[in-house]
Amino acid sequence: MIRVAVDARVLSGQAQRAGIAQYVAQILRAGDGAEDMQVTALSYESRQLQENAVPVEVIRRVRGVPWQSVLLPWYLAHRSFDVFHGPAFSIPPWARAKRVVTVHDLAFLRMPSTVRADTVRYLRQMVKRSVAQASAIIVPSREVQADLQEMFPRTDPARIRVIPLGADRLSGILPGGESLQGLPYFLHVGTVEPRKNLTFLLRAYAQAVRGGHLPHHLVLAGSNGWNNEDFWQVYRSFDLADRVHILGYVDDARSVRLYHEAAAYVQPSLYEGFGLGAFEALWFGCPVVATPTGGVLDVNIPGLDIVRADDPDLWAQAMIRAVEHPALPLGGRLPTWQGSRRAHQALYREVARP
Repeated sequence: MIRVAVDARVLSGQAQRAGIAQYVAQILRAGDGAEDMQVTALSYESRQLQENAVPVEVIRRVRGVPWQSVLLPWYLAHRSFDVFHGPAFSIPPWARAKRVVTVHDLAFLRMPSTVRADTVRYLRQMVKRSVAQASAIIVPSREVQADLQEMFPRTDPARIRVIPLGADRLSGILPGGESLQGLPYFLHVGTVEPRKNLTFLLRAYAQAVRGGHLPHHLVLAGSNGWNNEDFWQVYRSFDLADRVHILGYVDDARSVRLYHEAAAYVQPSLYEGFGLGAFEALWFGCPVVATPTGGVLDVNIPGLDIVRADDPDLWAQAMIRAVEHPALPLGGRLPTWQGSRRAHQALYREVARP
């Protein structure tokens, strides 16, 4: 039996789950035929972890003692885990178990001005060490793989594995929450932060509405993030602000309703490691307009229009095309979470071999 420990702190710390937390929750789901493997979640508390149906071991925090660099490795030294997986950029500095790390993106190096300064400082140090020490490095797209090899050129390419996230997390969940049915709209789901390029989206949306004589509104769902003063300033003076609906964080049932009812999904990001929202929208048959970054570059499917983000007019034309030519449900043509979990399990087995 292969014993795998996964750092699940992000689930204890986030009541509102963004991309990385969704990833950790999905890889911790039990099943998928891994009879030879026992996966255990490690955190400083069990809150938000019981739903994942895997054992949870709690490593209590001690005031003044670093959890990740002291308490976690001490705990691992006294347990017989074969593999430790750090699913959010970092692994402990030492452990008896073989270590695997997931690097979701290199935004903190490619465009540090879009990331909070304290996060940049932390990730510059942590990712450099983790990449050097890990037995295997998981990335969600070929773009991040290329970034990793460029920015950490001494990394053996054989240690890097591209494992995409799944598009089907919300499959089977019934739509819930308030409906916008009857109101045609473009949808974006994601934190309001610089990398999402939402100021550009407002400009492109305005041109699409005017140029295409569209009745569509714009719906933005997601938590309020950081360094987004420019977006809010433009929004406050935006002459179509009465047609822009900023919902904040929405739960899974409301997300399903939004994907089902949207005319098109828009992802104008400057940089994505994967871009989960675009894939979830495609799963529900919603056409997508996205910039050429992240996981969308690794697929070639109908309903997906990839347009660079340096020309609002080009984006406006793409948005008009998207509502004129709706997509169809794609099902098995998109990556699934079951496939992602099985790829993780296969990598754990490979790493665990003597």
